[in-house]
Amino acid sequence: MKHRARNSSPARRAYYDAASYRRWVARQIGPRAVGGFYRSAYSDVVYEVLAIESGPRPQWPTWKITVRTLGESTSRWHCTAWDERDQIVAEPGEQALKFWAEHTLARPAEGGALLEQRHVLDEAAHPATVAALHQLALTARLPQNA
Repeated sequence: MKHRARNSSPARRAYYDAASYRRWVARQIGPRAVGGFYRSAYSDVVYEVLAIESGPRPQWPTWKITVRTLGESTSRWHCTAWDERDQIVAEPGEQALKFWAEHTLARPAEGGALLEQRHVLDEAAHPATVAALHQLALTARLPQNA
């Protein structure tokens, strides 16, 4: 019996190669999804997934994931595979939003990104007050000598 791969067309081989690549990338990404929070077993850092680019890309890395460490404002990308010791902290959606809000409110806001995040949470918690202040700001007249 002849092996099918030897007699298959280039299109068929390309199809199977692409399917093999997609399965490999899916294993590398693991359960991570955009908007979720995960803990790295290697660094013990909690991070939020901002984007996943599964590729294939013509250059290295062929796939990449963009993340932001919890409580920081800068993002970074990497192509580190999911490790079975890594943990899902919060799934995307309501669970992730609740986790982020609890973490943000529990830390003292001294400045920078955390202060801005606390401000957003305050606006979300008090929409009527924010709307009234916004309207007041539009109609307020500042003294000329200020």
